[in-house]
Amino acid sequence: MSEKIDDSTVMEVPFVDATAENLEDYGVMIAETVYRPGLSIPFYKGSVEEGQNLDFKYTGQAVVRTARISHRSPEITWLERHLNMTQIFVGLGTSPFAMVLGKPNQATGHDVPCLEEVCAFRIPAGHGVMIHAGTWHDFPMAIVDPVTVLTMNSAEVVHALANAKSADEMDAGDVYKIDIRRRTGRTLKVPF
Repeated sequence: MSEKIDDSTVMEVPFVDATAENLEDYGVMIAETVYRPGLSIPFYKGSVEEGQNLDFKYTGQAVVRTARISHRSPEITWLERHLNMTQIFVGLGTSPFAMVLGKPNQATGHDVPCLEEVCAFRIPAGHGVMIHAGTWHDFPMAIVDPVTVLTMNSAEVVHALANAKSADEMDAGDVYKIDIRRRTGRTLKVPF
C-alpha cells in the first residue's frame, strides 16, 4: 500500500523554458550558439567558429556516457550535489528534457537546498546544461517522450552511485544525495 502524502506539504516546482539568463545561477546553457566565441585557431577560418573551453571540472578520471530516460513520477524524491564537479547533461535527438535544479548553497553551510529556489528547466532538444559545482539536481527527466542524454561527470561519482547498496541517502565519492521529504518534510512535484 502506498503512503498518502499530505497535500499541505506538496510544493509544485516552477517549470520554465531554459535560457542562458535564467540558468546562470545554476549552470551554463549549452546551446546552438558557440560558448564564448573567438578562440583563435588558424585552421578552417571562415567555416568554423571556435569557442572557448567549457569550464568542466572533475576529480580523477572524466567519464562520458549516455542514458535513456523515460517519463516517471512527477514527485521529486532525490536531490544531490557535487562539490568537485561541474556535471554536463546534453539531450540527443528531437525531444526536450527537464532538469530540476536548486542553487548552490554550500558556501553558507547548508546541507539541504533552499526549496524556494528549486526550478524545473525545460531544456530544448539538442541542448544541454553544465551545472555549477554544488548545484542541487535530480537526474534529467523526460517530459513526454523518451530522451537519450549524454552525461559528462567523474569516475568517482559513477562508481559511488553504481555501488550504492540501495536507493537511499548517500555521502560518498563527491555524491551528497538526500531524500527531500525526509530532510525537509516537503514533497516536490513537477507539473508534467
